[in-house]
Amino acid sequence: MPISYLSAAQITALDVTVFQQLSSTKIGQLSQSQIGALSVTDLEALTSAQAAALSSTQVKGFTVAQIPHIPDAVVFDSNQLLALSGAQLSALNDTQFGRVSDTQIGQLTVTAVAGLTTTRLSSLSADQVASFTTSQIRALTSGQLTALTTTDIGELTATQLGAMTTTQIGWLTSTQSSVLSSAQVATLTASQIGALATTSLAGLTSAQIAQLTSTQLAGLTTTQVASLSAADFAELSVSQIIGLQTTDFAAISPTNLWSLDTTVIQGLTPTQFAYVSTTQIAGMQTSDFAKLSSTQVAGLTPSQLGALSATNLTSLTDTQLTSLSVSQVQGLSATQLGGLGADDLARFSSTQVLWLKPTQIGALSADAFLSLNASVVGALSTSQVAGLSAYQAHVLTSTDIAEFSVGQIAALGAGHIGALTSTALASLSTSQFAALTSSQLSAVAATALDGLTPTQMAALTTTQVTGFGSTTIRALSPAEFAAFTSTQVLAFTGVQIAALSTTNLTGMSTTEVSSLSTTQIIALTTTQVGALTGAQIGQLHLSQITALTATQAGALSATGAAALRTDQLSILAANRVGALSTTALGALSSTQIGALSTVQIQAFTASQLRSMDDGDFARLTATQIGALQPTQIAALTTTVFGDLTGAEIAALSPTQVAGASAAQLSALAGVDFSPVSVSQVAGLTATQIRSLPTTVLDAFSPTQIAALTPSQIPALSSTQIASLSTTQVQALTPMQLNALSAAQIAYLPA
Repeated sequence: MPISYLSAAQITALDVTVFQQLSSTKIGQLSQSQIGALSVTDLEALTSAQAAALSSTQVKGFTVAQIPHIPDAVVFDSNQLLALSGAQLSALNDTQFGRVSDTQIGQLTVTAVAGLTTTRLSSLSADQVASFTTSQIRALTSGQLTALTTTDIGELTATQLGAMTTTQIGWLTSTQSSVLSSAQVATLTASQIGALATTSLAGLTSAQIAQLTSTQLAGLTTTQVASLSAADFAELSVSQIIGLQTTDFAAISPTNLWSLDTTVIQGLTPTQFAYVSTTQIAGMQTSDFAKLSSTQVAGLTPSQLGALSATNLTSLTDTQLTSLSVSQVQGLSATQLGGLGADDLARFSSTQVLWLKPTQIGALSADAFLSLNASVVGALSTSQVAGLSAYQAHVLTSTDIAEFSVGQIAALGAGHIGALTSTALASLSTSQFAALTSSQLSAVAATALDGLTPTQMAALTTTQVTGFGSTTIRALSPAEFAAFTSTQVLAFTGVQIAALSTTNLTGMSTTEVSSLSTTQIIALTTTQVGALTGAQIGQLHLSQITALTATQAGALSATGAAALRTDQLSILAANRVGALSTTALGALSSTQIGALSTVQIQAFTASQLRSMDDGDFARLTATQIGALQPTQIAALTTTVFGDLTGAEIAALSPTQVAGASAAQLSALAGVDFSPVSVSQVAGLTATQIRSLPTTVLDAFSPTQIAALTPSQIPALSSTQIASLSTTQVQALTPMQLNALSAAQIAYLPA
């Protein structure tokens, strides 16, 4: 029976003695599956003759577990070896695999090479690795490639390295890349260079980096460029740097970028230099600026230039500074310009200074600004002048002010004018001073007015005068206020008038006060009105008097009230008269009181009337007293009312008499009531009747007694009844007698 008929189990069960007796012919008849079924014992007994009889197809049947048991003496020929898979080759022991020649290694299939274990690959000699074909190299996996020893890597040929894919290049470890020779590195393509991991790139020496061509450097990614060390950059030449992509420049750290020597820096193309970031610019040391060419400085974008610190900006050479363009100069920040000293600004050309924007001018330090020569200051635009800071305006000297044109003076803001010292303000020429607007003058402090010359003060127009703020007006000293002309004062707004101190107001001449407009008069505060002198009050025109508000009238002092002319008093509105303080009212003379109309008299308030004493009330004429309202009569004190004469009482209307209080009537003891008319008597209320003192009632004439109405009779008290004289009782009418109560009758005198 042919041996090929034996099953796998039967093959496995073959006794080793039987196996050893199998001829080469029989061995050559075994199938792959039968080969794989041979027992370990049988394999260990395999002879060289039997092994030689195996075809390349049969050896593929050996399992990975069987191969290590094949005797060392067995030598496979090339066809058999080339038929083995990578796993089978990896299973060979070192002795057997060691017999594989370099030539045979190079003949292995790509599949076989890809199947080699990392252990087997790491055991390959440098010569064996060097025998790999390009196809075999490209078949290596990540694990296999990283398993190659540094010796193996160092022996890779240019052809082998060139065959590696970018993915495989990316698998190289930093340890492996560190053993690449300069010759090997030189063979790498730009794509392969760009595929190196940053750690692997770091494995290259600075000397190797320096040997990279511009084409290879162009293959570096932005991340790789950023990973290069300062030492790497320091070795790069101009031609190499030119090879970098423009977008790579922003990835270079400031330290690395500026570690390049001057030749390299100045060799950068304008396009490359434009990609230098603001962070890199900000990272420049003062010594780095010497590396820049004037062309490069002139090519800096406003953003790049704006990234410089003030110190670095001043590190630019005179040539570099003067090469700055309009856009560059106008791109400088306030911080940069604020850090410039007088000497630093002097290095800029006059033209460049005049390029500065208003906000930039305002950012200059006082010293730097004051260092500008007259021609530059005189050439500043009005918008630039308007951009000055308040402090810059404050430090302006008389000499500086003289450099300003009328147009520039007019361009100054109110804040600038307010910041000027009194000396600087006083140094303004007539034409400059005339250019100031009312808005600008509103910021002038009172102390600054001290320095103004009489010529300047006299030159102020009425429009300019109205510009002074209320704070300034309020703070004027008498001497400062005296510098204003009458015309200027009369141009004051109501707000300015109201801001005048009482000292300055009372210091005005009567002519000036009498010339104030009604608007100005109305603007006077109560304190100011109260401070007006008698002379000033007495010179007020009637239109000014009528312009006074009730509140202002109430603020008149006793002196002011006493100074009022009768025509002034007579024209006062009734409510203004009623607003006069009791002190002011008490200061009025008989003549002044007599000038008051009945309408004005009727405006007297209860408090005004209550404040009157006998002397005050005595100044009222009978007509004026007769004009008093009942409520006004009721407001008189009992003392004043009690001191009324019979004639004065008789002058009162029945309505007025009816307004008298019981207390007032009670105070009439001893008054001759005979002049009182019967209608006045008949107008008394029951309460008033009851409050009449017996001395007053006893003085009633029979006619007055008879005038009492039946409704008044019951109001008489028993004391009053008892005090009636026989004549008065006899004057009672039947109707009056009928009105008496029994109790009252009991008190009638006998």
